[in-house]
Amino acid sequence: MSLLTKLFSRKTNRQQPRQVVQIGTEINRPTQISNLITDYLKEVPDWIGRSSGWGYGKEDALIMDTENSMDGIHNEYVFAEYRSKIEVHGVMKMYFDHFERYNQTLVNGGMGHNYDVISFKVYLFTEEDWVFLKKDYESHNGYKGDEAGLERHTQLRNERIKYYTSECWINIDSFFGKK
Repeated sequence: MSLLTKLFSRKTNRQQPRQVVQIGTEINRPTQISNLITDYLKEVPDWIGRSSGWGYGKEDALIMDTENSMDGIHNEYVFAEYRSKIEVHGVMKMYFDHFERYNQTLVNGGMGHNYDVISFKVYLFTEEDWVFLKKDYESHNGYKGDEAGLERHTQLRNERIKYYTSECWINIDSFFGKK
């Protein structure tokens, strides 16, 4: 099973978006990925429409090609996280930590098109901070049995983590209003 297949076959996260706790320092979102999805992925899942974009706006929205709304919604989140990992690793040359969505809006784009717009934060580390935190954690045996030490490490982590906010536009015409 390929990495891409594993990524898109993860179990659905049915949690509602939650308010994100503020940690880290905000930085600018990286520039858009310039390659076409079909050129970049090499192995395109069958639920991604062939004329899809990376979802930076309505004009280059990801186009879902599924009639199952649960699969469609799940794949929206997985895709937005995947795109974020490409931005962090491939464009920014940093270390991806986690992805948290905090809002989702249904937008009627006119001419019968409907879009989900997912707003999220992407958390990351510079290489220097990643190496420092990893070394600190490992040199203290993962702070097993040392709650005070783990709390100190968590504080260091929260001070060094960076984030940017972004959104992903997804054309949901193929499953909008279906079960």
